Amino acid sequence: MKTLNERIAAYTQQLRLGEIQIAYKGILEFIGKLRAVFIKKYPHYDVSSIYQGYLDMSYFSLSTKPLKDKGLKIAIVYLHEKGSFEVWLSARNRDIARTHQSILDRLSDEINVFHDKNNQDAIIEYVLTCTPDFEDQAQLINTIDHGVEKFVAAIINRI
Repeated sequence: MKTLNERIAAYTQQLRLGEIQIAYKGILEFIGKLRAVFIKKYPHYDVSSIYQGYLDMSYFSLSTKPLKDKGLKIAIVYLHEKGSFEVWLSARNRDIARTHQSILDRLSDEINVFHDKNNQDAIIEYVLTCTPDFEDQAQLINTIDHGVEKFVAAIINRI
């Protein structure tokens, strides 16, 4: 097993190539654009700031008064290792999440939702795109927007 020093040396070597910084900045800039679209298009949502993450995930969340009252929020998430966008129903804490776990069973026939048991941050997950095209950002925003609308419509009356 590599030591921490060896891992940091490998990390530093990759950073010296410059690709990681450019890619990461591009991802976060896109998420910022996407967030701005949601703020403008959906004024009834409270839109959080962007959580940049630790190269695992970056996201922002959406909430409404009814969701907040139940301790819930919608998160639009970019998963760095998978290179994909997902939308999650998340809870303020694990106890609230447990009370809403049955929503997965009520939705799985309607839309292709799932729950990765290793993901303690989500109650349910829905893949928006596994192959985001950052070169066509208008289309990518449209794909994400439509997927989020579909997800929200499916869950809103079941929580």
